[in-house]
Amino acid sequence: MTDNLRQQLKTVHAYAVTPFRADDLLTVDRKGFVGNLQFLMERGIGVIAVGGGTGEIDALSFDELEWLARRAIDVAGDDVLIIPTLPGNTASACMLARSYQRMGARICLVMPPYLRGGIPDDMTGVLDHLRMIAKAAPGMPLLPYNTQGWSAEFFERLATVEAVIGVKDPCIDDHPLFRAIQRLGDRFVWIGNKRHDPGVLHLRYQMGIDGFTAGFINFLPEPELELERLSHSQDWEAMVQIQRRLAGLEKLRNHFGDAMIKAGLDAVGLVGGSVRPPRVNVSEEGRAALHAELRQTWNIDVRS
Repeated sequence: MTDNLRQQLKTVHAYAVTPFRADDLLTVDRKGFVGNLQFLMERGIGVIAVGGGTGEIDALSFDELEWLARRAIDVAGDDVLIIPTLPGNTASACMLARSYQRMGARICLVMPPYLRGGIPDDMTGVLDHLRMIAKAAPGMPLLPYNTQGWSAEFFERLATVEAVIGVKDPCIDDHPLFRAIQRLGDRFVWIGNKRHDPGVLHLRYQMGIDGFTAGFINFLPEPELELERLSHSQDWEAMVQIQRRLAGLEKLRNHFGDAMIKAGLDAVGLVGGSVRPPRVNVSEEGRAALHAELRQTWNIDVRS
């Protein structure tokens, strides 16, 4: 079963947003969430993470995370791998891991623990966090998210935690990840991050990543899916061309923030809506720039 799961992870991962009701920002738009999931599934996306960074985990309650996971697993059935997210709070993570396991989740994304917003000086605590989750939910595979700039040496220590079968890395600093890949080989499934401005995804595949995460895929799935397909045939030049087309969206997201993903959902007739504080919504200037990019580069008839 673990071998099948590892293989299933080697693809593009969609990180779903969490839509909130227009009349009540403190309530999840449940119908909108399901509709967005069905859109992703119909487009052929095989792995969807819910309640993650793009899903505004830090603004979600324990009950909301639990509901997102349960509903997503019910909607996806056996067709799509749903990855629910565990927060950095150890007690909540252990409780949620058990709950996700009872729901039938096959793997969890694990946000790393922090100390008053900072990275622990002694990283043993991060390993202990993961070991406690593994003990709370025996047999549950874990996919920790490296938002702490782990060294290659820490990746080697991470390999001693049997439950960890893969790593999601934002590739802010590529070199430690690539050193770890060279040292540890196929011990982990290596999930990197795309960056289309400049387009370097093909280079990351050449260095050993097995898959990547995507936000634009929420409203523009085809190019991200095509990039994943092209990686198998090692058609690097074709990947470069697609990334050049996606660079405009990447620039807009970098300038106007992650709320751009929700604005993109609204633009194509799905449900994005507002973000929760402390995030802020895309400005009218940003929304206009996004609409222009979707029309001019992708020939999409956007919704105002």
